[in-house]
Amino acid sequence: MLPVVRQQVSALEPTLARVCCYHLGFTDERGEPSGAASGKLTRAALMTAAAQGLGLRPEDVRTPAAALELLHNSTLVHDDIIDADELRRGRPAAWKVFGAELAILAGDALQALSIQLVVDDPGPGRAEISSAFAEATRLVLAGQSREFTVRLGAGAGVAEYERIVEEKTSALLQCALVTPALRAGASDHVLAALRGAGRHLGLAFQIANDVEDIWGDPAVTGKPVRGDIQRRNPSFPVLAGISAAGPVSDRLRELWEADGTSEAHLREMAGLVEESGGRRTAEKTSRGHLDTALEHLGRAELFPAATAELTALFDRIVNRTA
Repeated sequence: MLPVVRQQVSALEPTLARVCCYHLGFTDERGEPSGAASGKLTRAALMTAAAQGLGLRPEDVRTPAAALELLHNSTLVHDDIIDADELRRGRPAAWKVFGAELAILAGDALQALSIQLVVDDPGPGRAEISSAFAEATRLVLAGQSREFTVRLGAGAGVAEYERIVEEKTSALLQCALVTPALRAGASDHVLAALRGAGRHLGLAFQIANDVEDIWGDPAVTGKPVRGDIQRRNPSFPVLAGISAAGPVSDRLRELWEADGTSEAHLREMAGLVEESGGRRTAEKTSRGHLDTALEHLGRAELFPAATAELTALFDRIVNRTA
């Protein structure tokens, strides 16, 4: 799949190609070949495993797998700008190297290239797959927009949080699992099971990612810790911590509503989120969604070897296991 991605991106307008190749880890900031990571290729791995579970060959979904990785990376380029994240995969984000203006255009180019790939792909189910990609793109943009509303305050409810995650995160994971089923002409029963698996996998992953943002290891994540609470982005542990009754939650809310961004301020907030039970609740909820995702996966009745591979992938996605 990577050769497809590299070929397509390299054919973009030269300046955009340079920014995109840097973001994808193919080149350094000077355009020279780089040994940087191209990401975990999680969505492509999910799509390939699901395809094998439906009796398809990996090459049957190579083009849509490449397209989905391009779409995913378009969201990462834009997210880094919106969140002012200066690091991506352990090195300066594209917007820090090339400027926000070019990075925005590069993200748009990756998104357009993704849609073009699936529209031009001659394989079975092309119309349905193209529609699925367009819908996933629409949902991601809607979730990104809705997230700004949640940032207005820490009183956002879990239902609103889940809606945003389903749009921003679950939509692409659902697309990864459903695309092979559309290519194989699978039944509505299989499609519904895979959609459910993708929905809950996205929730499990995002909640675990929220925990990792506050207490994770930057060497593993490639980003500094506590970025969400510094930006006052109410992630799941924070929402759970603030909603708990008591003086600890009251103090957490007080600090959250203050303007402090010093290391001591952020460290105290992180401690209060944990003391209030926010971390414990988040970890338990993430595990619950993972279990539900696996239940849906079982209902899809894929070939046993593929189900076993997807089960391991689900766990690795959520828990970052080796």
